[in-house]
Amino acid sequence: MFKAVAVDIDGTFLTDQRDYDRSLFTKVLRKMQRQQIQFIVASGDQYAFLKGLFPEHAAELGFVAENGVLVVDRHGKEIASSQLPPAVVTAVFTFLRRQPATYFTMCARHSAYIMDDVPPKQHNMFQQYYSRLQTIQSLADIPENVFKFALTLPAKQTSTFIKHFNNKFAGLIQPTVSGYGAIDLIIPHMNKGNGLRKLLHHWQLSGDDLLVFGDNENDLSMFKLAGESYAMANAPQHVRKVATHVAPSNNQQGVLLTLADKLKI
Repeated sequence: MFKAVAVDIDGTFLTDQRDYDRSLFTKVLRKMQRQQIQFIVASGDQYAFLKGLFPEHAAELGFVAENGVLVVDRHGKEIASSQLPPAVVTAVFTFLRRQPATYFTMCARHSAYIMDDVPPKQHNMFQQYYSRLQTIQSLADIPENVFKFALTLPAKQTSTFIKHFNNKFAGLIQPTVSGYGAIDLIIPHMNKGNGLRKLLHHWQLSGDDLLVFGDNENDLSMFKLAGESYAMANAPQHVRKVATHVAPSNNQQGVLLTLADKLKI
């Protein structure tokens, strides 16, 4: 029997309307708690945004945010975090500013930061994912250490961009695809699987105790770690192949329905 559940958010736990069955979630969480099973939110999203999705239950959940860079126990206790070297931040910032049709935020512990010349359409899009988002005029305006870049570009350019980026920054910072045209640039080896491993160790659990749900490439490190894994029916085929099972799609509340069935709710 699993002792912890980790769920990705976008395309997995949330529907395309960015919501979930809150009543069913409460029932699932309460049953898990009675059986001493931990619930973990594992996402590329900002910690503040993720907490806001669970206004009544955030203190009862574990979080692996920003694709594994920030790990937080229940009641907001920080377990682990990291940061990019300032020289790498400067080099990547300069590189991204020269890429056409590429827009990005720089993510840190207390806020995400976006340049003031980003067009309104892209700015509004980033606001949907970052509860704390500040506009800056230069890199020097960021008052804290950066631990991730999150960028968006035309989906058809993703493969070309990653190849070009890796040629320039291999070993310094790692791209991971988090959706169609969305790429996170993260500290090497600081992925969701790495973050989950730290949180499980803190709870004296192992990957064999873990059940995970995901839908995209940045979830593969979770699949590799977990004793049991579910790819959503809406996930790309190559992601579904890696998981041990396939769950109904995010729009069918696949995570909650699967958990309700396994917990016999």
